[in-house]
Amino acid sequence: MGRHMGAGHDGGNETTGQIAAWSLAAANLTVALSLLVKGIRRFAPLRPEVKDSMGRFNSFQKKHLMRFHYLLNPLIAGVALLHWTLSRCKSTTLPEWGLLTMCALVLLGLILKFKLCPKSLMRNVYRVHTQPALFLFFVSVLVIGHLAMD
Repeated sequence: MGRHMGAGHDGGNETTGQIAAWSLAAANLTVALSLLVKGIRRFAPLRPEVKDSMGRFNSFQKKHLMRFHYLLNPLIAGVALLHWTLSRCKSTTLPEWGLLTMCALVLLGLILKFKLCPKSLMRNVYRVHTQPALFLFFVSVLVIGHLAMD
């Protein structure tokens, strides 16, 4: 078997990594569902009543699941930071970039939730926090970075 670039130089705390990864997926399920529903409603050729039904489902799931998104993501960021401190990776810095992006998204979410910035900036903070491209970047960098280590 061949050895990859980081073999022997990387080590991660599996438990904290698994807790952070699965918790992150669960806490952001409502966001993923919302993006999926919005995309389908916008681009799929559906009957108006189907689009309305999907819209009601999206409102319902956001109403009941977003509280977990608000509560869990800051805690998960803490677990991810713990995971980072218990791990080492000399082969790539991608996980650190993912962690930095995650912490920035969590910080922006906290700013939004608790209205910690002037009203004039809230719209821009919301735009950045809810930017799907930034979320995809964050997830991609984490996944690719961890695959490079394994």
